Amino acid sequence: MLALKDLMTPAPVTIAPDATLREAVELLTKVGVNALPVTDGDAIVGVITTLSIIAFESVTPGVPTERDSSDAWEPDMANDDDVPAAEYFAELWEDAGTELDERFRVTDSPEWDFLSDHRVEEAMLPDPPEFSPEASVDEAAERMRATGAHGVLVVDHGKLCGIVTTMDVTRAYAQQHPTEIE
Repeated sequence: MLALKDLMTPAPVTIAPDATLREAVELLTKVGVNALPVTDGDAIVGVITTLSIIAFESVTPGVPTERDSSDAWEPDMANDDDVPAAEYFAELWEDAGTELDERFRVTDSPEWDFLSDHRVEEAMLPDPPEFSPEASVDEAAERMRATGAHGVLVVDHGKLCGIVTTMDVTRAYAQQHPTEIE
C-alpha cells in the first residue's frame, strides 16, 4: 500500500488568512501552484486556489471606476438587433479583451485594485481535506474524486507536513501500472 508520505510534497508554501488576494496571486504564480494552504500560526484554516479567487471575484459586486458613465447607455444601441451584445460591454470597458492573468497584474487601472482590497480569508475554502502521512493514496484519491478537490493536506499531530495533488496521484499510478496506461 502506497502511503501519502511516500509521494507528498513536504513543507508546502502557506499563506496567512489576512494576506491580500494580490499577495496570494503573486505567491501562487511565483511558486507555480494552483493552491496554497491557509494557516494562522500552526492552525490550518483553509486553502486558497486560483479557482476560489476567480469564483470570489465573479460574485463580488461591481468595481467602481473613474470613468464618466453618463453616456454609458445609448437607447438606440439597446434596441439594435444587429449589434452584438458584447459590443456594448466592450465600449464600456475598452480593455475587455485583456487576458485574465494580465488583468490580475494591473494595479494602475481606473478600477480599484480588487485583489489588494480583499483578503485571503474572504475567498478561501474552509476545512480542506486532511489526512495523516500514513493514510493510503487510494483513500485520499477517493476523497478527491468524491469532493472534486484537486489535493489533500497531509497533517501529522495537528501540523501541516505536506500536500498531495491529483497530479501526484496520477504520476504514482502511472509508475505502478505503466502497461495499463498504454
